[in-house]
Parts: sequence; structure tokens; C-alpha cells
Amino acid sequence: MRRGWKMALSGGLRCCRRVLSWVPVLVIVLVVLWSYYAYVFELCLVIYLIFYHAIFVFFAWTYWKSIFTLPQQPNHKFYLSYTDKERYENEERPEVQKQMLVDMAKKLPIYTRTGSGGQFIQSHLEGPLSKNVRKAKSHTLSN
Repeated sequence: MRRGWKMALSGGLRCCRRVLSWVPVLVIVLVVLWSYYAYVFELCLVIYLIFYHAIFVFFAWTYWKSIFTLPQQPNHKFYLSYTDKERYENEERPEVQKQMLVDMAKKLPIYTRTGSGGQFIQSHLEGPLSKNVRKAKSHTLSN
């Protein structure tokens, strides 16, 4: 008898979680609908309507895709093997851990492009530039 009660409670909690997870989505949809009303029915300026509808269509499409696209699991070749995971966890020096991950990532089909379309090479981050980038990031994040 007790087990059925716990299962019913967990089912009820799952249902509540499912309903409550839609609250942020509904808030965003209400804000977007309010902005649509404000721009289209209150402002009614042609130039605003053109720009607003273009942005609105892009936003609605991307928001729809992000809400209703199911999460994907990475391919198994991107997981660490048991021995690599053990080596990584047993290593205490962060620089050695980072180097281990870089070495393991070199075996994977990872392609990153620069803004101009060229292939990004990891070694560019390993020089004095990376120290400047890290300093700049930490400086902007601390403000």
C-alpha cells in the first residue's frame, strides 16, 4: 500500500514539474505578444512595422526551434574511455589535465572556423596571446 502512495506522489510531482517548466515559456510568449500589440496597434509607423516584423519572424522561428527540438546526446566517440577518465581524474595538476584533454581532442573530428572562414588552429591559443585574452576576459567579467 505504501509503495503505491509514493508512486502516485512521484507521478504528481512529475506532472507539476512538467506544468511549471512551461511557466518561463508562457512569460516570454506574453512579453512578445505585448510587444507585438505595442508596435503594431499603438505605434503604427511603417518603418517600425517593417523592422519589427522581420525581427519578430526570426525570433519566433528560433524560439520555436529551441523549445520543440529534443535534446541530443553526443556521439560515443566524444566520451572519455574508462582508462582516460581515470588518468584524468587522478592527475592533480590542471595544466597536465588540460594537455591530456587537448591530446584526446586531437583524435576527434572537431572543426572550428574563424570569422573569415579559415580553419582555427588550437596552437594559436597556447602563446602569449592566450594570456592576454584570458586577462581581458577576467577583467571584463570582474566589472
